[in-house]
Amino acid sequence: MKRMMTIAAVTACLASAAVANDTKGFVGLNWTFGPGASGLEGVFGAMNYDLDPDGDIHGAKLSLHLGMGPGPVQGKIKFAGVAGQDDAMAELGMGYGSRGWFGTGGLMGKHWTVGGDLFFNGGWEGFGGIHSLKFDPPKAPAPPQIGEQLPLG
Repeated sequence: MKRMMTIAAVTACLASAAVANDTKGFVGLNWTFGPGASGLEGVFGAMNYDLDPDGDIHGAKLSLHLGMGPGPVQGKIKFAGVAGQDDAMAELGMGYGSRGWFGTGGLMGKHWTVGGDLFFNGGWEGFGGIHSLKFDPPKAPAPPQIGEQLPLG
């Protein structure tokens, strides 16, 4: 547990170093599946991101995954980069959990996520779930009106 907390602190520092305009916390619920794993996990995390008026998004996501109820799903932490559009984006990163280090990847949209984890010591685990994240692109500045003075600089 102490090792997991140290990893969480380091990845939180890395996530805060990402250049972005906004940070949002989120919660979620995933169903995991694969050889040796099937069950529910609660997800708690934060995403630091930059979102353009046209919907382009990129940033970083840090999440803690905790097994819920009976089943072999154990705790893990993930750090991933994200890029795409506000309604569908790709994520790619790394994590650490009870089964060791792993690479993670998937797709995420408004309130949904799917993907998988590939463990460095062998094995895999898939997941699908829902989350509370929603992104609203900033409004583009209105075009200047005839006779309106443009700002200098």
